[in-house]
Order: sequence, then C-alpha cells, then structure tokens
Amino acid sequence: MNEEKKEIDLGMIGTYMIVVSFCSLILMGILVGMFGIGSIFLFIVAFTSIVIGFFLIILQGVADKGAHMENINTFREEYDIYADKIGVVRNDKQVTLIGTSKYGFEVNILNYLWTSDNCIKLFPMAEYYIKNRTSSISKPDVLELKLKSIPVDSILYFEEIGELRKYTTISGGGTSLKGALLGYAIAEDTGAIIGSREPITTKIVSEDDRRIELIYKNPDGAIENLEFKHDAYNVFKKIIPLKEFRRIANLAISENKKMISDTKSHPSQTAKEKLMQLNDLKTEGLITEEEYTIQKQKILDSI
Repeated sequence: MNEEKKEIDLGMIGTYMIVVSFCSLILMGILVGMFGIGSIFLFIVAFTSIVIGFFLIILQGVADKGAHMENINTFREEYDIYADKIGVVRNDKQVTLIGTSKYGFEVNILNYLWTSDNCIKLFPMAEYYIKNRTSSISKPDVLELKLKSIPVDSILYFEEIGELRKYTTISGGGTSLKGALLGYAIAEDTGAIIGSREPITTKIVSEDDRRIELIYKNPDGAIENLEFKHDAYNVFKKIIPLKEFRRIANLAISENKKMISDTKSHPSQTAKEKLMQLNDLKTEGLITEEEYTIQKQKILDSI
C-alpha cells in the first residue's frame, strides 16, 4: 500500500529558513545603502539561520534515504511472500514484457516465465517496481502485480517483428588540403599532405527495434496479443517451438502444395474439403487474401 509521509519535513523547514534569511540579508543591504541602518546582531542571526537551514536539508536527505531503503526492504518481503503464495517459479527464463504505465508511457518489465498445466505463466519481477515505483514516501501494492496464465492450446503463434540494422560510420581523415598543398609546393614534401590527415576511425552502429508478438485467444474467443522485447524469442523457441509463425507458415505452404497436388490427382474427390481447409488457413491469418484467392482458383481449375 502507498503510505503517506506524516513526519515533519525538515528539508522544507530548512529551505524556508534559507530563503527568509537571504531575503533578510538583501533587505539589510538595501537599508545600509540608503539610510546607513545596519545591525551586526541581525546579520549573525540571518547567517546562522542559513547554516541551520542547510543542516536541516542534509538531515532530511539522510532521513529520506533511510525511509526509501525501509520501503524497498518492506516491498521485497511482501513480494516474496506474495510470489510464494501464488506459486511463482523463479527460474532463469526471464522475458521483458512491454506494457503501458498509467500515464501512457511505454514500460519494459522483466517477467519470470515458466510452464505449468499446459499453460505459459508470466509474473513481473520486483526490480522494476523497486527502481521506478518505490520512494521514501510510498511503495507499490504487491496486489497490483498480476499472474498471467495463457493455455498453450490457445496460442495461435509468436512472431518476430521489426529489424536489426547495422551500419558503419566513418569519422576523421579530414585534410587541410590548402595548407598541405602549400607546404608541398614550398618544401616539396609529400609528408606534408600525408601528415595533415586526421586518423580515420570506424564505428559499427546497431539499431535494434525487433520485438516479439504473442498472439492468442482469450477465454471468450477474442484474439489478444502480448508484446515482448527480443529477449523472449529464444525462450519461446525452446518452450513452444511449434507455435513459431515462420514454422507454421512453412507447414501451411507445404500442406497447401500437397493439397493442390492431391486435388490434381483426384480432381473431384476432396475439392470441397480442400476449399474448407484453405478457408481455415485464411481465417487463422496463416495465408494472405491474395494467396487464398490464387490457391482457390487453382483448386477450382483442377476440378
């Protein structure tokens, strides 16, 4: 639960003391300049208040750091108890789930991933909440962390989207050509040209926007998706290899070719069934509308 801070804010008091004291010093300077009115006692009081103000700010910083660590430790304890209660398996299969914060920003949260009862289970790790949601005055409610359970049979496929781009940048190698040529003309020294060049450096830059989409049907039969960073790709290939889109697509193409071949061998035997299968492939999104139209026409032509 979020807990509001109730103790006196020493840092705020110190800030007020510093501001008031600086204003007092400025006013005293104006009075001395205009009327020759000044007071050593008031100057000492103002200066002392500034020193005390800075001291209070430091004390508040120490108190805030202690309160922050206390909230972190409390959240860790609550997290451990809650995770054990709901049966979280803390293994080395960790994937980064891409989500949206309550303010609409994209957030990347590491999740534990394991399989149980023919389901994929996902549960957020504590690190994101400790780093981004815990402070000296508040901590997350562990009940906000939800266990996701997706039956493997409901998963349609997972797919890699985006791409990894690599390119080389070249810097340096510039030449003060005019000065180098002048040096060559005067001294007839080719070294003047060679020596005038800056060292050439190359750097390989990578831009990786690859993500992994997991497409599945919810209990109501509606299609939903989860999006992950690319670290999920190898994990999914190990635990649900038959759900990889490229493998499904290749199998679908092979089946399609076999279906067409069988239809040509037996023109009227299974044409209706093949058309139904072809329609199912299109409905599941495994072939495009264009592929569906072409293959449908081939089946009809073969009858």
